[in-house]
Amino acid sequence: MRLFLPLLMAGSLLACSSTPIHEPTPLEPLATAVKVQKLWSVSLPSSSKSLVYDHLQSVLQGGVIYSVSAGGVVQANDIGKAALLWKQNLDVVVSAGLAIEKNLLVLATSEAEVIAMAKDDGKVLWRSPVSSEVLAQPVISGNFVIVRSADGVTQALNVDDGELLWSFSSNVPALSLRGDATPVVSGDLVLLGQANGRLSALSIFDGVLQWEAVVVVPQGRTDLERMVDVDATPLVVDDVVYVAAHQGRVLALSRLTGATLWSRDLGTSIGMSVDNEKLYIVDDEGLVWALDRRNGATLWKLDKLKYRDLSAPVGYADSIVVGDFEGQLHWISKDSGAITARYQVDDAGVRVAPLVRDGILYSRSKSGRLEALRLK
Repeated sequence: MRLFLPLLMAGSLLACSSTPIHEPTPLEPLATAVKVQKLWSVSLPSSSKSLVYDHLQSVLQGGVIYSVSAGGVVQANDIGKAALLWKQNLDVVVSAGLAIEKNLLVLATSEAEVIAMAKDDGKVLWRSPVSSEVLAQPVISGNFVIVRSADGVTQALNVDDGELLWSFSSNVPALSLRGDATPVVSGDLVLLGQANGRLSALSIFDGVLQWEAVVVVPQGRTDLERMVDVDATPLVVDDVVYVAAHQGRVLALSRLTGATLWSRDLGTSIGMSVDNEKLYIVDDEGLVWALDRRNGATLWKLDKLKYRDLSAPVGYADSIVVGDFEGQLHWISKDSGAITARYQVDDAGVRVAPLVRDGILYSRSKSGRLEALRLK
């Protein structure tokens, strides 16, 4: 659990966030495991800031994977043999990124600045100030760059020059998790998970609120008990939005109206994945669930990775894959919930969900080790 408090308490909280609250479940040997093949690996530049901003996501486009370090180094590698195509040192502390669309790479900094770069050579195209530090991955959609700041302000910037187009503000509770859900653009809507337990749908054209849904109502006497952040990035399939809140519920909503289609008392701030039949959830304790996405019924539950500080899940063929605090990647059968393969990237831990394309999984560890893997 990562909390967001005034700067006065930052030091003590940082120490607390690295101390396990529960004893992680020991890993059991796999009786019959599918073998994992490493295709290549590279090490991204690391810095002391990587301990704070350990959620930075690489992105794929064409035959290139783009990565950024918290210390401000952005690089592009060929996905075939990991050859370095270019590297750019921005000399900033990167707090969120990357986003990619057409010729543009976008990232955000701890000093409340958004930077756009040319994906072909890393040249800086524009810089734009925003309201505060950005922790959510920016999103590029058409003419808009959507940026969510830690103070609850969401801004749309012009993709060509970074000019501010509109702004939307929401209240942030006195105590909340340190992090924000990535904004999701679906049609002409921007979906925002809020720290107050709500999901807001804005018009992408002007930022006007179209509808708002209550995911969970805060309960309890203390601020800690009342934390209900919607930090897991919402998922959209057809006209259904899947959304979940910390110590709260998971809901299926109508994308058009925000009306609830079904709900479950199952909280997560980590993440979800979805396919044609199932919704996969890693809950706040590290239990992995498969739900029927039509009605929310439980299909299976895996408890063998409990309290292992899992990443969000990602689909890989007939499996989902999650990383853990020891840098282990676990392949879990979509049908049964059994662990079928395991691979350790390094011992620093894997916090961000891997990327998957054409049967190859690209995993990034907290130390900056980037590996391309596939099942044999």
